Amino acid sequence: MLDVCLLGTAGMMPLPNRWLTALSLKYNGSNILIDCGEGTQIAMKEAGINFKPIDILCITHFHADHISGLPGLLLTMGNAERTEPLTIIGPKGLTRVVTALRTIAPELPFEIKCIELNEQDEYFEMNGYHIHAFRVKHAVLCYGYSVEIKRSGRFSVVYSGYGAWTGKKGHKGHILYGLKAT
Repeated sequence: MLDVCLLGTAGMMPLPNRWLTALSLKYNGSNILIDCGEGTQIAMKEAGINFKPIDILCITHFHADHISGLPGLLLTMGNAERTEPLTIIGPKGLTRVVTALRTIAPELPFEIKCIELNEQDEYFEMNGYHIHAFRVKHAVLCYGYSVEIKRSGRFSVVYSGYGAWTGKKGHKGHILYGLKAT
């Protein structure tokens, strides 16, 4: 079963009971986190989501409301005795940004693998997830993500951190979430 949890949907600053941007997907003991805004750890605790099984973190873009929770999350994962590597996928410049954010978390007991997106569309298969990263329109380089689980029937999640999904006409707005089951 695929568990989908919108951890944060607020923009620019956290509000009471509404955290900054983050989405959790859990499937077969694996967890994808898309974006990691401030307050993501609190929202995860409130939702009963464990930090340790996060295998993949997808970053849409480098505005603070989408990435400011990363240093604290990495420290928490390290303090939970995590040793498994963490894969972070994001726009070009990801390695530089993650390195800068790790200034306050320099010693972690697990490896971080950064995958920088450079193309209009990129595809990955990891831990049973089929991830499609697609460029969206925003003031800075930004990607949305479609995550599919191949099984009888089909379930996919589409997430854009900001802007319009350039592959479809008429999708405009701050955040595009789409859930589809067939």
